[in-house]
Amino acid sequence: MLSFATERIVTGVIKDATTLLPIESVSVSVENSNLGTISNSEGKFRLVSSGDFNTIKFSHLNYQIYTHVLKSGEIEFEVFLEPRTFQLSEIVVRSKPVKELLSDAVKSSKEKLEKSIVLNAYYREFVKVNEEYTSFSDGLLDYNIKRKSGASDLYVNQCRAVKLTDAPTDEKEKKRESFYLYDVRDAVAEAYNFKNINRILKSKSYDFEIETKADDKGNSIEIVTILPKEDVEIHLYTGTVVFDTKTKLILEMDIRKSPKHKIYALDVDIVFLRFKIYEEDRKASYRIDGDKYLLVYNQNKLNAYINFKGDFDDTFEFMSDMVVSDYKEGEFDFDRSKRHKERSLFSAGNHFTEEFWKTKNSILLNEEEEKILSKLN
Repeated sequence: MLSFATERIVTGVIKDATTLLPIESVSVSVENSNLGTISNSEGKFRLVSSGDFNTIKFSHLNYQIYTHVLKSGEIEFEVFLEPRTFQLSEIVVRSKPVKELLSDAVKSSKEKLEKSIVLNAYYREFVKVNEEYTSFSDGLLDYNIKRKSGASDLYVNQCRAVKLTDAPTDEKEKKRESFYLYDVRDAVAEAYNFKNINRILKSKSYDFEIETKADDKGNSIEIVTILPKEDVEIHLYTGTVVFDTKTKLILEMDIRKSPKHKIYALDVDIVFLRFKIYEEDRKASYRIDGDKYLLVYNQNKLNAYINFKGDFDDTFEFMSDMVVSDYKEGEFDFDRSKRHKERSLFSAGNHFTEEFWKTKNSILLNEEEEKILSKLN
């Protein structure tokens, strides 16, 4: 049982016990609660609870699960995770083609993901125009999920928006600023509906390979590699999807545009809009918690050339991260008139009662990102 009397904050760094290198995207959670976060690219994390707690769980696909019991007064520490030892893969005769196995995993995952739930999340987005960072925003958001597709109403609790202090404020700049290809309102739905994988599964332009890995405890995972056919002259995807052998639930997705097929990126003309996508990365991770199956993290990156009505003719880079820090099950009454109605979180401006990026569960900025923010306002 947790005692919700005081707020407690602990921070730390997670490293590989063998190489001593930092480990990114480790799931960090308070035992016997819904609270959690992930480590950044430097292995750093911060975990915040409104009540006292003493046990923290660290999990990553490639490492042994580790549980850390806090000492009295301990607020900062290092964690060393032992690499997960997998047995040598054996040749397995499968009754279904790999494509069908992946399709079954997608179906099982869509059906199992929790609905009628509110995900409390930390979300952030960077925008870069012509190789220069121009804006950053982040916030504490609630996604009220109602349907199997992951479609949800988005409510912004606290947020901040930061832009270059010397950025132009004319009409052209405002139009460029308002142009944002990702939609913060769909950040959960994109991870819930597996649209990208389904498009790949429906295409005849891909081959698939599968590898089974089992650890010394008898747990096993399936790793499906998506291979674009080299003779297809289209800008295709590549990447991996990992799912649990027993439950057929997806644990991790890492899909991106194939570098080898970049030369086939096409110009798309839609009325007054012309664009070409050079790079596109999508990552998501999920966890099985007893009988629950939950989204943990979703990331999107996009590099594209965009010409819009002659108002701007630029190369954009968009990046968004969303980490689930808590969740509540059930039906809740929200004031739907207060839903966030814009594609970008940046449009919500600055509305915060505390420096939530320092006091709440968030993805800590790494050294490079800190420098980016220092160049902005």
